[in-house]
Amino acid sequence: MVKLRKKINSKTIIEKYKIGMKSFTRKTKMNFADMTLFMMNMVSKTMQREINDFIKNVKKKEMSYSKSAVSKARVKISPELFKELNDGFVQDIYEDKEEVKLYRGFRIFGVDGSRLELPNMTIPKDKKQSETLKEIYGQVSDHNGKYAVMPRVSIMHDLENNIVVDGILNSLHASEGFMAIEHLEHLLKLNKNIKQEYKDLVIYDRGYPSMGLIAYHYKNNIDFIMRVNSKSFGAVQQFKRSKKSDEIIELEVTHSILSNMSKETHHPKIKQLRNKLKVRDKLKVRAIKVVLANGEIEVLLTSLLLQNEFKTKDFKEFYFKRWGVEISYDILKNIFNIENFTGLTQIAINQDFFATILTNNICALVMSDVMEEKVSIYNNKKERKYLYQLNRNFSIGCMKDTLVSMLMKNARIEKIYQLIEDEIISNLVPIKPDRSFDRKRKSSTKFPVAKKDGF
Repeated sequence: MVKLRKKINSKTIIEKYKIGMKSFTRKTKMNFADMTLFMMNMVSKTMQREINDFIKNVKKKEMSYSKSAVSKARVKISPELFKELNDGFVQDIYEDKEEVKLYRGFRIFGVDGSRLELPNMTIPKDKKQSETLKEIYGQVSDHNGKYAVMPRVSIMHDLENNIVVDGILNSLHASEGFMAIEHLEHLLKLNKNIKQEYKDLVIYDRGYPSMGLIAYHYKNNIDFIMRVNSKSFGAVQQFKRSKKSDEIIELEVTHSILSNMSKETHHPKIKQLRNKLKVRDKLKVRAIKVVLANGEIEVLLTSLLLQNEFKTKDFKEFYFKRWGVEISYDILKNIFNIENFTGLTQIAINQDFFATILTNNICALVMSDVMEEKVSIYNNKKERKYLYQLNRNFSIGCMKDTLVSMLMKNARIEKIYQLIEDEIISNLVPIKPDRSFDRKRKSSTKFPVAKKDGF
């Protein structure tokens, strides 16, 4: 509990971002820290209701604060605040190497992209802002001509420690490969700032493998596993047709590969690598066939070349861990309601995105503590038909208001933590084996501005 308090004590970063805050603090009753905590407090109901609840449940004072005042005040808070708070939080976690979970000696990261849907703005006065967001983030249209503004997002998720190490919010037209390099650059910077040393392994789905990304991994000594389209490299196609299930192959640099690496959509780091590669250069990788649950055969490419250390059968388990990224998106979208943006400006959208990632990580740490310390005791206390686990949705809901209360000055952190813990433990759910559900995709706007919940 004390360790948790230390991890989220970021006073120096908050001080750094007091941009113009003195002026608005004199005119309002919420100071800079209050505004920061308010935006981290899983805001999902109507703005005025959230303000009233924050004052009542967190501040516990007789005071009033209007929606328009919040809107004016938040413009002075840089979204970079929440990014740096998250960076500091993640860095503190990795400094304590004894507490960091590894798999086969690696920190394992999953990188994947998705799209978010911004609210439809139907009010006439919002039309100009709507056009601005279309230009910034891009839009898609359905067969009826209705559009939706849909930014592309990408996250790097620590699959064992269940935290989002880095998040990117970009235009719909942004390249996922470009954002993958940004994640890796962020990871390299993070590693420079911590005293501990780790071996890192990054797992990618189809759509990511390229000669440039593979070369980047080798140059920076970051291992990888990539699910690859069987048509993407000649050597992969040949391997797919063979009877072998595990083979060291060589990927050859061609004129078309070099030409592709020069495109404007590629990251500057890839363009630098392109200048060091020549036609007919070869990169050695390991190709492995994996049989999925539906019987399909997929090919994985990896930098883990030691066949004696990493057996063929190990890679199905390695790759299965990538599902943690999908779970992370499910939590961000369907529990934290990250698409339920509280403002219609670019700065508000960025604030909500990065504040949600930070809050998600703090909640994940709390739930990890409870799972390891209390749930294991509960499961071992007596013989049960099923093992029990956290009710994820309910557990996160328990931390509304109480989580930010722990970050306040003079907070009784141990008492608050105990209340959260007791409520989570009293609402565990059984783990029922052999259950699976098809993924459901929705295309309609989830959170139109005029239809936010009022309670």
